Amino acid sequence: METFSLYRKYRPHNFDNLVGQDHIKTILINALKSGHVSHAYLFAGPRGTGKTSAARLMAKALTCTNLQEGFDPCNECDFCNEINSGQFIDLIEVDAASNRGIDEVRDLREKIRFAPTRAKSKIYIIDEVHMMTKEAFNALLKTLEEPPDHAYFILATTEVHKLPDTIVSRCQRFNFTRISNKALMTRLSYIAQKEGIAAEDSALEAISKYVDGGLRDAIGLVQQLTTDKKLKFNQVRDILGVSDFSLLEKLYEHLLGRNVAESIEIIHELHAQGSDLRQFIHEFVDFLRRNMLKSVASEDRELTGQLLDMIEVFQSASQKLDNGIPQLALEMAVIEICGAFDKKISIEDASPDKASLPSTESAPTQPAPSSKQVQSPNEKAEEKLEEKIDLTLESLKERWPRVVERIKTPALKMSLKNGVPLNVDNQQVYIAFDTAFHSEKIMESGHRIELENVMKDFFGIGIKVVAKVKDLDLKPVVEERKDPDKDDVDKALNIFGGELV
Repeated sequence: METFSLYRKYRPHNFDNLVGQDHIKTILINALKSGHVSHAYLFAGPRGTGKTSAARLMAKALTCTNLQEGFDPCNECDFCNEINSGQFIDLIEVDAASNRGIDEVRDLREKIRFAPTRAKSKIYIIDEVHMMTKEAFNALLKTLEEPPDHAYFILATTEVHKLPDTIVSRCQRFNFTRISNKALMTRLSYIAQKEGIAAEDSALEAISKYVDGGLRDAIGLVQQLTTDKKLKFNQVRDILGVSDFSLLEKLYEHLLGRNVAESIEIIHELHAQGSDLRQFIHEFVDFLRRNMLKSVASEDRELTGQLLDMIEVFQSASQKLDNGIPQLALEMAVIEICGAFDKKISIEDASPDKASLPSTESAPTQPAPSSKQVQSPNEKAEEKLEEKIDLTLESLKERWPRVVERIKTPALKMSLKNGVPLNVDNQQVYIAFDTAFHSEKIMESGHRIELENVMKDFFGIGIKVVAKVKDLDLKPVVEERKDPDKDDVDKALNIFGGELV
């Protein structure tokens, strides 16, 4: 008995089953109902989003002998059944990747003049049309512009920018979009139920996110990863290297809370599970992006700034994954975001293997210091920092030397010594520098985060730092000089009442 791939079996056979392209479906249905069907269409978009399926639906609608409601193929007549099985003689599908030359197009132009063999229309579907040569496009141009009344062209491509403008201008263009995760999960759940597959929702969700909007790839993965009519998340995770969504949320919460030890534990858990760390960064950055857009909509400027910094750090980490220790780049990213050194967290505190260190319970207990003991200057400073101060330009200028003193990075501290607080606008602090070198040094991601964390310890609120170069007060090179001889002449004229001639 012949078996089909699931994506072939569940290819849409009517417009109701065309998933995720409602805007295109509406226009095509209206064209079929009104009888104003164009002789040349261009379907452009990512792979697996329904371009070829939509083209075949149009072919069935143009040839079906028993249209439903004036647009929907019946899937019962001979023409519909032959198209579904790929045996319809008046539907010619051309793979431009392997038939890209001028000879193939000339052959097509000669045959297109002949009337359809059985149906009233002859339909040409040219897939991956961007692969055709320049000469082949030129040969096809005239045919697209003035096709015979019985001929229809549907061009499909994933790289529409490679098509000549002359070809695009002669077609009605439709842009197919990536299918949303919600629509993908709905379709995959339907297929799993029809096939009797016990699929976990987390597994379908992971597949939907992994395929990046491509339904064909998603259906193929469901078939590939199903074992004994069961689809489990653990198997999807192990094979695809995707991450548990709950881990994304946990890491996000720990980073916002500056919990470096817990964040690093998650990184080590991912590595121990064999997760693809590059795929994890891609998923986490997308997770941060969606939260950033929500924070922008809610006008939460502080959270938006934190998320922008996180995205920048993790994107930088993704470029450093090719070293010998794959988890190192992520550990560095976590430590940088959490500001571990600012909070004086030791390496032992940040290590997930802390439990394996020798216990200190057997060590002799030290006597608690009496209240009369003298505190060090640093301890006094720490106590004062607990009393939060309102953020104003005056309070910032007053405490600026102390802020600079608490900076741990030498290069950053040196640059800050050349800066002066210029303005405070809500929770945004502007710092002025004499040169662009120091200004750019402050705005580096790691340096800016360290400075903002120190200032947060002083003022108790999230602060966004903006560095700028001071405006120069230029004076004329040559100052105006008074002529002493002219002054003496004026005095003499005033005394004697004379006139200068």
